Amino acid sequence: MLFDYGEFLKGIDREAYHEGEWQWEEDGYTVTRTYTYSAPGCHDSCGVLMYTKDGKLERVEGDPLDPCANGRLCMRCLNLAEGVNYADRPKYPLRRAGERGENKWERITWEEALDEIADWIHENLDEAGFGRESIFVNHGTGRNISSWVPFLGGACLGTPNIGAIGFSGYSCYLPRTCGTAAGIGDFPIVDASEGHADRYANPEWERPDVVVVWGCEPLRSNADGYLGHWLNVCMQMGTEFISIDPQLTWWGARAAYWLPLCPATDLALALAWLNVITAEDLIDHEFVDCWCAYYDELKEHVAQFTPDWAAEICQVPAEDIAAAAASTRAPSGAPSSGASPSTRRSIPSSCARRCRTS
Repeated sequence: MLFDYGEFLKGIDREAYHEGEWQWEEDGYTVTRTYTYSAPGCHDSCGVLMYTKDGKLERVEGDPLDPCANGRLCMRCLNLAEGVNYADRPKYPLRRAGERGENKWERITWEEALDEIADWIHENLDEAGFGRESIFVNHGTGRNISSWVPFLGGACLGTPNIGAIGFSGYSCYLPRTCGTAAGIGDFPIVDASEGHADRYANPEWERPDVVVVWGCEPLRSNADGYLGHWLNVCMQMGTEFISIDPQLTWWGARAAYWLPLCPATDLALALAWLNVITAEDLIDHEFVDCWCAYYDELKEHVAQFTPDWAAEICQVPAEDIAAAAASTRAPSGAPSSGASPSTRRSIPSSCARRCRTS
């Protein structure tokens, strides 16, 4: 095991990081310990240390005392200073001063902006007979505006059609969770011990044996409340990875298998995997018996979708498809009939089975 979480915690200089304090002075900077949602679309709120001088944000560092991220940050957080201090960042209302597409703007006051919006609504909705119910107000991941959206829609615009009732993610996260729950009854994610206060040091936690990274890049996106660095820790602790992606990503370069399929051929690959997993009986029988309906019918249906069939569509060697699928066998399953570790393609991740899910 390359990573020992207990030793990591012991190695933190808690005095140097001012444990228990939220703000202190350090080398001419005011350091503020806080949590941030970095644009666009952050779902994690990682612990950060913000270094300011003369009221200006100079740099951002990860807070190693934060049990969520342990001091690790993505580029969105690390780049916050540039975003906050960007000279051309809109700070006040602008009105188009030329034709659409010319990128010509003029500054106006907030009162002028509100008047223009109100005039447009009166002219195009009220006077046209559409009514305020023709306005629908919603938003995606914008936690700092969640409490204001209902007020904007109801009190200001006069519409009853408001999707975000005090929560965020109605336009993005909620459809994904509901769509997943409707199909498989839950919204599973890889168990990287995010449910334990002592994280990876918890004796009840078992690292996932295999993680499939399918068409995403967790280290860049850190999407839906999941930090890609957690998977990096799993990798250091021995988890094997399968990367399914046309591009060679960071994960693919370190994976037991990289399957660089042609774009839009994912379904063919998934059917071939089901073919291998069912034909070789690499399933978790207890799980299937308790939670899966129509398994026999599924097995019969996918018998036609062999790795050879998928190889021609996906442009991935059939032996790689079969070996990668077999490596995801259930913990109690028989040894895989795929290639041995010495012959695997050591280049090629939503996250999947035999992954332990929370």
